[in-house]
Amino acid sequence: MGNRLYVCRRPMKPGKLYIKIFLSFLLVLIVTEILVFGLFYFSSRRSFRSRFQHYVSSQALIVKELLEEKIKSEPQTRLAENESVKDFILRLSEIYGAKIWLADPDEKALFKSFPGNIPDNIAVVSKKQAEDFGNLKMHRHFKKGWMSYIAIPVEIGKGEIGSLHVFFEKMQPAHPEASFGLGLVGIGFVIALLIIPVSRIITNRIKKLRHSALRIAEGDLSHRVTIKGNDEIGELGRSFNRMANRLERMIRGGRELTANISHELRSPLARIRIAEQLLRERWERGDHKACDRHLDSIREDIEELDRLIGSILVLSKLDIQETPRKRERIKPADLINELLERLKPAISGRGLHLVTDLSLNHALFGDRDALRTALSNILENAVKFTPEKGNVVVKMQSEQDSLRISVTNSFDLVSKEDLTKIFEPFYRTERAHAHGSGLGLAITKKIIEQHRGSIEASNSAEGLSIQITFPHAYPRESNG
Repeated sequence: MGNRLYVCRRPMKPGKLYIKIFLSFLLVLIVTEILVFGLFYFSSRRSFRSRFQHYVSSQALIVKELLEEKIKSEPQTRLAENESVKDFILRLSEIYGAKIWLADPDEKALFKSFPGNIPDNIAVVSKKQAEDFGNLKMHRHFKKGWMSYIAIPVEIGKGEIGSLHVFFEKMQPAHPEASFGLGLVGIGFVIALLIIPVSRIITNRIKKLRHSALRIAEGDLSHRVTIKGNDEIGELGRSFNRMANRLERMIRGGRELTANISHELRSPLARIRIAEQLLRERWERGDHKACDRHLDSIREDIEELDRLIGSILVLSKLDIQETPRKRERIKPADLINELLERLKPAISGRGLHLVTDLSLNHALFGDRDALRTALSNILENAVKFTPEKGNVVVKMQSEQDSLRISVTNSFDLVSKEDLTKIFEPFYRTERAHAHGSGLGLAITKKIIEQHRGSIEASNSAEGLSIQITFPHAYPRESNG
């Protein structure tokens, strides 16, 4: 039998966030149940007291009227010998389960529903503060159950007011709040059990985010988190993926940029090295004119390196920067006219035919210096790569709430591959390979995108066309 590898897994401990969410839910549940129980307890007590008062008052009134009617029905019979009154009191005692007696104005008992003396507990209960129910008073005292004592004034003869005494020795009133409280506890227990999976659902999605962050931190740049839902955690997952996409592009772009920089720097450095060797040889031979030529060559290569490094620094800053550093009101037409004025010597020197349509007075907000750099790169390329006697057409067009700037020059058709890669750093077409560093259009694209715009290249009947679109541009007059 082959060797088997057994992996011992420690039981998963609930995370701190899970415990916090669970305890938060539990605390809210407990507080809610206490408030609900308190509301029920006090409202039911108030309701019970009101109903009890009404019940006692109505029952006492009925008993009073029936008893007085019994007494009045036999006026000739002495009250102490009235059997109907005695029977009535006994029946009342059976019905209510209480000790009842009828007393004269001097509180001497005339009839009792029980043998023996008046209960001693009466003295204890009578000391309690009385509750008024109309003409009768009620005393209550709790000792292993409620003891209640009620005294009802009764007319026992002409001008004589006696009293009917009702004593409930041990009342066990219903406690609806107890059963309600038990029900709340049961409901709370069930909800507490349901909180466990709900808390896990929430924390599991956050655990996925943490796991994805760790994978990306370990170098898996292609990994993305899969969190569904339209809530805050779902939005956090989508934001995380957007961040991961940008991070992947930046890192891959940085790697490509590093490789391209190494390649681009190697050429002028190699030329400088060769020129230095030739310079040394010519100097030893005493050929000073040749030395001057090699020194000029070295100077040109150093200047090229300086320009290249400057462009790389600009591109790197644009990669880091999300939005323009400065925001000011700019008229693109004025900026383009200013740049074309500067290019007039080159245009006239090569006999180019310039056509402009810059009548739109639209304005936008952005970084003037950055936009000048972007537009300058496009216009300089158009002039540089247009054959002699060729055409350069610069137009501005308004499309709903956006502004489109197009620069078209006489140029051979460009392949689809070149059109898609023309804005990549260090990329140069076949005809442009001998000119520039290949960073100008890459810098231009970054600047345009910083201003929430877009740039694209296409072939047209007139030649190569570069179109820039700025959203949310507006006529200057309406906002002047």
